[in-house]
Formats: sequence, structure tokens, C-alpha cells
Amino acid sequence: MTEKIEDLFVPPFIDLSHFHSEHRQREVLTTYNLLYDITGRNDLRIEHDMDGKPVVAGWNISISHTKGWLAVILSPDHQVAIDIEYLSDRVKKVAKRFIRPDENGDGLTRQLIHWCAKETIYKLFGPEKLQYFEMRLKPFALSTLGNVEVENLKLPKSAWVNYEVNDDFVLTYSVLE
Repeated sequence: MTEKIEDLFVPPFIDLSHFHSEHRQREVLTTYNLLYDITGRNDLRIEHDMDGKPVVAGWNISISHTKGWLAVILSPDHQVAIDIEYLSDRVKKVAKRFIRPDENGDGLTRQLIHWCAKETIYKLFGPEKLQYFEMRLKPFALSTLGNVEVENLKLPKSAWVNYEVNDDFVLTYSVLE
């Protein structure tokens, strides 16, 4: 999110005075600008359900942001979820809280993929309110672009999570067919 606020389209139904920081204003406007870029529509409103999940009429949507980055995934037909996390070693401090003993969490990149993949699955299976240890990443080959199967241990099901790793962030997303 490098655009200046004055360079972003402001939907007529958005009152920027409700957002107290310039950073939050930029997040909201960037989200709406991405929504417009994806759909070609500037009339779509993002509401939130009782759990705080974003909702757009006629679409399945997921949104994530981190330190200057924003990601949106949208589908008219499929459940979707996305997560993005900037690269830093702060995840090492809490890795034991979200990586199971039967998972391979060796190294910063794997730890970030675990974190983001589980955040993505949490969003994808939202009503189940999964805890980190109720999800398990199956073994996967580490690369800059890949996917990993994540098991929902609460119910006998799983979902594939795609990931991208670069010098700035780890991005994960999933689409339930």
C-alpha cells in the first residue's frame, strides 16, 4: 500500500472521518480499490458478520493486511480465504503455540507458512472456530511457490493451501471447490 490517500478512489458511501489514522484510511481505500480492480464495480460494500468476517453481497471474500501489504481474494462461487504476513523473525517467539510436535516447523520460512496456512484455514472453516492444534500441515516441499494440505482435525476433512514466499512477505490462500 504505497499509494497516497488522495490518489485512491473513495466510494461515496465511505466516510473517512470514521477512521482515525491515515494508515487505516489507506487500508480501507486500498481494499475498495482492489475490489474495484477485480470486479469492475465501485458499488460493492464490505459489511461484517457477527464474527467480524467481511461480507460482500453475492461474493465470497477474504481480506488480510500486514505492514504495508494488503491481499484480497474474491469468488462468486467458492469459499475463499487468504492471509499475508511480512517476513520477520517475531514468529519464532510463538512457534510452539501454533506448530504441533508432529509437524515440521524447522526454520523461519516453514514457521511463517505454518502460521499463514493455519490463519487461512481458520478463516476458511470459520464456523468451526478451529484452534491451532486442531489443524495439521502435512509434510510439504519448501519452495517460493507451492501448496500444502492442511488437515482439519476437528472433522475428518482437509483443504489445500497455496503459498508464495518472497523477500517481503508470505502469502497463503485457499479455495474450497
